[in-house]
Amino acid sequence: MSEEREVHALVVLDGKIYAMGGQGDAGTLDTVDVYDPQANSWQQVASMPQRRYDHTAAVVGGKIHVTGGRENQKRVLNSVCVYDPQANAWAQLASLSTARAGHASAAVGGKLYVFGGSGGSGRLSSQHGGGVRPCIGQLGARAELDLRA
Repeated sequence: MSEEREVHALVVLDGKIYAMGGQGDAGTLDTVDVYDPQANSWQQVASMPQRRYDHTAAVVGGKIHVTGGRENQKRVLNSVCVYDPQANAWAQLASLSTARAGHASAAVGGKLYVFGGSGGSGRLSSQHGGGVRPCIGQLGARAELDLRA
């Protein structure tokens, strides 16, 4: 990696490991490093549009979706961004309805689900989804976004 980091997010995409954001010696990071196990080498790619730590990432449709996290100790984020490795570019997506950090995310059937974590006022039990299309609505304790093209 180009720098030491903690409380960052990791995903595997096309056999490579992506390490995004986190905290380093200089504070909150927006950098993204990619490890290629075949070549045993690291490469830095385009930085995220916003510095963040304590966030999550998941792969849907060949792209990396990053949700929430913290910008600093006082600011919890509701932003969602997506990385396209083919274009080496990030785009900002619709925000989560609730800012959250320390949460978990999973992609299933073209949808990204975001669970739990903490917001500005404490722990969250609700589930939410982030993605490309507008929210399809509240379904009990969850909201979800359809990421299928």
